[in-house]
Amino acid sequence: MRISALASRAALLLLAACGPPEEAAVPISAEARAAPPPRLTETARFDDALAGAGPDAERLAADSATFAARAEALRARVGALSGPVVDPAVRPRLEAATAGG
Repeated sequence: MRISALASRAALLLLAACGPPEEAAVPISAEARAAPPPRLTETARFDDALAGAGPDAERLAADSATFAARAEALRARVGALSGPVVDPAVRPRLEAATAGG
């Protein structure tokens, strides 16, 4: 716990010493201050992109039952493959054969 407290204090000191680089300390000119705020543009191009994604989302939602069935089938396959590699009835015979030679 003492090490973590020391490490946190060191990190705090390092962070406190951080500041913006000198290049970022540029004063804002009077012309920039007087400029109007930027105008927002139309978002129609984003709406078109979202509308184009609708059919894909609907298809994925429709296929969710298929995906769930596939996942369950894979889980069952994993369960079938997770048994012992060597049959327990054969193991003693195999160990006896390898121990003798």
